[in-house]
Amino acid sequence: MRKNGRTLFEDLKYITRGMREFEIFLPGQLKLLFIYSAITMAIPYIGIYMTSVVINELSLQQRTSVLVVSVAAAILLTLILTIVAAFINKRISVGYNQLFPAHEIRLNEKANAMKFSLSEDEKIRELRDEVSGSINCSGAGMGSLYWDCETIFKALFSAVISIVLLALNIGINGITFEFSGTLFGVVNSVWGYLVLIVIIFISAAVSSKMTSKIFDVSFDVFKNGAKYNRYANYYKLEYLSDDKSAQDVRLYSQKNLIIDEVLNKCYIPFAKGDKREKDASSKNNGIMLLLSALTGGYVYILVGVKAMNGSIGIGNVLLIYSAVTMLIKALTDFAMTFTDLRNNNEHLIRYFNYISLEEEFSTKITSDDYKYAELRIDNVFFKYPGSKNYALKNVSLAIANGQKIAIVGANGSGKTTLVKLICGLYDVTEGTIKINDTIVSSQNRNKYEKWVTAVFQDFSLLALSVGNNISASNEYDELKVWDSIEKVGLKEKVEKYPKKLEQSLFKDYDDEGVELSGGEAQKIAIARGIYRDASLFILDEPTAALDPYAEYEIFTKMNEISQDKTTIFISHRLYSCKFCDKVIVMDDGEIVQVGTHDELVNVTGKYSEMWNAQAQHYVKK
Repeated sequence: MRKNGRTLFEDLKYITRGMREFEIFLPGQLKLLFIYSAITMAIPYIGIYMTSVVINELSLQQRTSVLVVSVAAAILLTLILTIVAAFINKRISVGYNQLFPAHEIRLNEKANAMKFSLSEDEKIRELRDEVSGSINCSGAGMGSLYWDCETIFKALFSAVISIVLLALNIGINGITFEFSGTLFGVVNSVWGYLVLIVIIFISAAVSSKMTSKIFDVSFDVFKNGAKYNRYANYYKLEYLSDDKSAQDVRLYSQKNLIIDEVLNKCYIPFAKGDKREKDASSKNNGIMLLLSALTGGYVYILVGVKAMNGSIGIGNVLLIYSAVTMLIKALTDFAMTFTDLRNNNEHLIRYFNYISLEEEFSTKITSDDYKYAELRIDNVFFKYPGSKNYALKNVSLAIANGQKIAIVGANGSGKTTLVKLICGLYDVTEGTIKINDTIVSSQNRNKYEKWVTAVFQDFSLLALSVGNNISASNEYDELKVWDSIEKVGLKEKVEKYPKKLEQSLFKDYDDEGVELSGGEAQKIAIARGIYRDASLFILDEPTAALDPYAEYEIFTKMNEISQDKTTIFISHRLYSCKFCDKVIVMDDGEIVQVGTHDELVNVTGKYSEMWNAQAQHYVKK
């Protein structure tokens, strides 16, 4: 039977895969849920069974010893199971509270492991939004799998116990195969049981169908729900929480604009979708309640007739009615929940698509020689994923160990793209890049990561201590950190902090954290690059927030720091080229000029045009 374009077998594979995946970020949780379901389902049946025994004993032989033992056994067993269930439920509750953060951590781990080019792909970002939105907005995906598993486990245990009790106590004495025209005759014949079986399966089928209809509405709402969630989070968590945005909100009176935007794109559409879900649920639940009432009425008639003709004892009336009722509920719950699980696969498939994205290999470099870096770029072409145009075209470049290179060009000329390829964040479309004898690619970046450090214009610092930020580690060499800070001109500033290297940056997690100016933050980022002490040092316009003179100071120091390192400078400001052994000029994704600063500044071309346009800024007045 196909559903949503998938066969039953295909849906079962997704469900079992989801259960295995669930064990990755919440180990042991489903096993606890399985045990807990078995215990909690057994407890009510103990009371039902023992009540039946007591009533039968009181109406027949009235043996005091049997009554005492039965009641004591029921109380003791119920007490033990209740205590065990409470203990397990406590552990389950802890796991439940970890579900959402553990799910998000799993997605973050995947985002960190996947190829960098995928992380910048808008379709992948949308997929991540859908996966996060499915569980955060409606509890679907791994959330529904978890909750549905509990219902499935309980339904299975309840059905098994009910069937066993009915098989032992249903009472087949006096049953006939004859069909009588009276209600008593029909119920007391084999046809009465057949009617009961038909009613049970009809109830389960109708409930399953109703659940499917409710899901169709919910899934239609969800498809836009992830987008609503992204809009809301942007304004609540990103835009409005940023101090620079707070300035704009006041200066440009953006308050009403933002409120209207959030209402129209988030909350009003979400409220309409929520109403559709509730309307569908109310209608279908009413049908299921009516069916349940009709089923219960037939069971009363069946049990009553069996008691009247002496096929069952008085105590068994309660037992059989309860067992039949609970069996119907168990089968109905199973059918409804299994339908929900199959529908929920729509969400799980998105989750699987995301966590199955290609990752970078984690093989580490085996050589201990990190002090030598020779770079060779041969006939490299590159297009960004989804783009038809080449960002780089036939780029070839050789940089000897210890050589200092400047790569310059206008915005969009391909400088940063080339750096990202050298760092292995992207894979070349054609050609090769090698550091020493190792081919650079996103798949083996960890083989050569010790050779390369890069400081980009767009960097991020953590709300941790100065020492943690610069070392990128919980433990660090204090002398080395101080040396890195001194080289970027921040030593005096950090020495004035109350906690020195242990001083927290920003106030996100520490009320005593310090705020940094844009220039100070960039110096911390450069110090982080210095601390790593790699043999290939890349600076991709990391001083853009500094004025020309402050940048000149940084580049002067960087020239001293990188004496024994292979260094690539990228900057719009061309005076950094004076320190370099070679200047590479790029335009429209191609290398158009190569030479020293003195050579290029004196010939007509792109470099001299840029230099003449900027020269006035380098003259002190």
